[in-house]
Amino acid sequence: MDRRLLAIHAHPDDESSKGAGTVIHYSDLGVRCTLVVATGGEEGDILNPAMDRPEVAANLRAIRMEELDKAAAILGYTEIYRLGYRDSGMPDSEANHRPDAFTNIEEEVALAAMVSVIRTVRPQVILGYDDHEYYPHP
Repeated sequence: MDRRLLAIHAHPDDESSKGAGTVIHYSDLGVRCTLVVATGGEEGDILNPAMDRPEVAANLRAIRMEELDKAAAILGYTEIYRLGYRDSGMPDSEANHRPDAFTNIEEEVALAAMVSVIRTVRPQVILGYDDHEYYPHP
């Protein structure tokens, strides 16, 4: 039986901090693990002082995509879908007001993109999130 798992995340690096052990476990068992990332993570903080440089900030989306590819390979993902939305940042941030920010995308548009991935991958298991009641991220 072809076993398939689909993990859905908002940003690059979420795949490493949320559910990584589960993905490694099932990948090691032969389950085909697919990753969906909604945004480029360009509003993320640069926490490493050695990386906190203007050229890194200017290219953060590309850097995070490269990091995503490497992390996904280590974790055992066999496929990545990038929905391509712009990161929305935190509540009331300037990024929230950008028309291309994920938080401003019509729900039907975002759902259609996810439905397309789900119909293509046809997972038996989907890893995702609740309604973020305790984490007020848009």
